[in-house]
Amino acid sequence: MPTDRQANFAQQPPNSAWALLRPWVATLAMVAASTIAGHWMAARWGTAAVDMLFLPAVLAAAYLYGLGPGFAAALGSALAYNFFFTEPIHTFRIDRPADILTVAILFLVALVTSQLAARMRERARVADALAARNSTIAGLARRLLSCSSDAEIGAVATHELALLFETNAALLSGRPKPEVIAAEPADALLTPSDIAAAALVLETGEPAGRRTASVDPAEWQFHPVNSSTTVLAAMGLARDDGAQPVPEEHLPLLNNLLDQVALALERTRLEAETRGITKPGLAESAR
Repeated sequence: MPTDRQANFAQQPPNSAWALLRPWVATLAMVAASTIAGHWMAARWGTAAVDMLFLPAVLAAAYLYGLGPGFAAALGSALAYNFFFTEPIHTFRIDRPADILTVAILFLVALVTSQLAARMRERARVADALAARNSTIAGLARRLLSCSSDAEIGAVATHELALLFETNAALLSGRPKPEVIAAEPADALLTPSDIAAAALVLETGEPAGRRTASVDPAEWQFHPVNSSTTVLAAMGLARDDGAQPVPEEHLPLLNNLLDQVALALERTRLEAETRGITKPGLAESAR
């Protein structure tokens, strides 16, 4: 799976001060640029159409940074137009009713257009996220198609999930004591509490382990790998810093990826049964 997708799903580091300030600084710069362009236009053709110069800044701020900066651009544009282009100049007082109406209309138009631009931005973001999610699921499914054993499936699945979510990953199966099918890294350590959490997942089909309602002492968080009739395996995820392995908003993606793993495990089990080969780990899980 391409590594450039990691940024879409892995936990992101805390935002820096500049990352938080950048949208507002850029918004201020765009309003300032519109004001400078307005001075240039007013010196040649008057102020009749200067208010229109502020709308591109509002649209750009809302589309690039969201509704908050868009609203700030709308308000800043109205104030800048009032301060620099309505009589008396360089005050926020407005003497002419026509100028009051112009400033009010400028603010309202800028506010509406900023909301529309922000909605377009959000829809584009959602569409990009869905496309990346579908691509990720399809990529894992393609990789799993070439696997012919549980060990190969486990190796591919743990490698891809560890890469995608920037975590450690382990796939376990078997009852009453689960055994590790594959892990990333290969020397990943699971404590007795982790094994107990995996066993609980295989028994109940519900997530267990760290930061879940079950088996809090565990260092790993386990999720069921379900077929249509049984729990085939438990996928464990853990971060070295002890943080939540997968953010809540990315759990639907994880569940879809685990469905692909379940399909692959089910396929190899059916192929083994067709050849008359018993697979102890998954056979015990299916009971």
